[in-house]
Amino acid sequence: MEVSSQAYKVNRVHGLTFDVGAFLNISPDHISDIEHPTFEDYFRCKRRLIANSRSLVLGADCDHRDLLMQDAADAGVKVTEFALHDAARGLTSPAQVIARVDPENKAGFIVSVNGSDLRPMELDMSGEFNVTNAAAAVAIAIEAGVPESDPSIAAMCRVQVPGRMERVKAGDGLLVYIDFAHNYLSVKSLVDEMVRTYGERRPRITLVSGTTGGKAVDRREGIVKGALGRVESFIFTLDDPNYEDPTDIARQMQSYVTDPTARTQIVVPRELAIEKAIADAREHADRFNIVLVIGKGDETRNIINGKPVPYEGDGAVVRRVLGE
Repeated sequence: MEVSSQAYKVNRVHGLTFDVGAFLNISPDHISDIEHPTFEDYFRCKRRLIANSRSLVLGADCDHRDLLMQDAADAGVKVTEFALHDAARGLTSPAQVIARVDPENKAGFIVSVNGSDLRPMELDMSGEFNVTNAAAAVAIAIEAGVPESDPSIAAMCRVQVPGRMERVKAGDGLLVYIDFAHNYLSVKSLVDEMVRTYGERRPRITLVSGTTGGKAVDRREGIVKGALGRVESFIFTLDDPNYEDPTDIARQMQSYVTDPTARTQIVVPRELAIEKAIADAREHADRFNIVLVIGKGDETRNIINGKPVPYEGDGAVVRRVLGE
């Protein structure tokens, strides 16, 4: 189960002790008047998972790792670390569970547990960050008592999550990805993956994004910051504005685009924003285009003025526009 920082802040999981707790990463998020007033408060609440777990799975490359390790030591909690290993980029970790790209298959990976390799695997969900999550899943399963040789370890390879790295191909010159990315870390990871996978083709990347109203206000800058310097076109749109004016949110996000070469547009109706992104990509058919539609994944509603308003869904809009 996922346990949020807010669950600890309001004692929603009071009395629960987890056999295995997993702390994947930390970056500023959920900061607002109705969530956490500061990053310090957010981090403090999120760290409470450690003292309420019998063992901890921790991302070895996580920010503030030393403090998290100290928390675990103070609570007498055993720690198993996981990491993505890439010597070419200086990512070499002493973690017990390490994932690395399979040299025989660029789309595949190999997980080693305490120095011993498991059989090669490949995920149905692409993305280096998903490989990192796979390493976390292996560490959690093993810590929970699943033998590392058990066939169930490979079950995650066939997992697909609607709206998570959902790829729609429109010929050789255009790819559309639909994803839940909604803050600095997830957007940066998504764009990093596009550059890693398609960088040789010098892609023209368009980002379609809005963000929530009334909370997590740090996301407005974070989403833009995670994409700056790599995204050539930003289209800001509606995404659960609640009681705020979606145009005001979009203008605020637009103000954070400091790249003078990047194009920015505001198209508030989300369906029209997606249509515009695909139309613009087709106008640049001399380039390889990637359109990233982020934030909502497979959700089919928007929260407007406190009420859920039905929405066609990003995937449905993309396929309709592409004639699929």
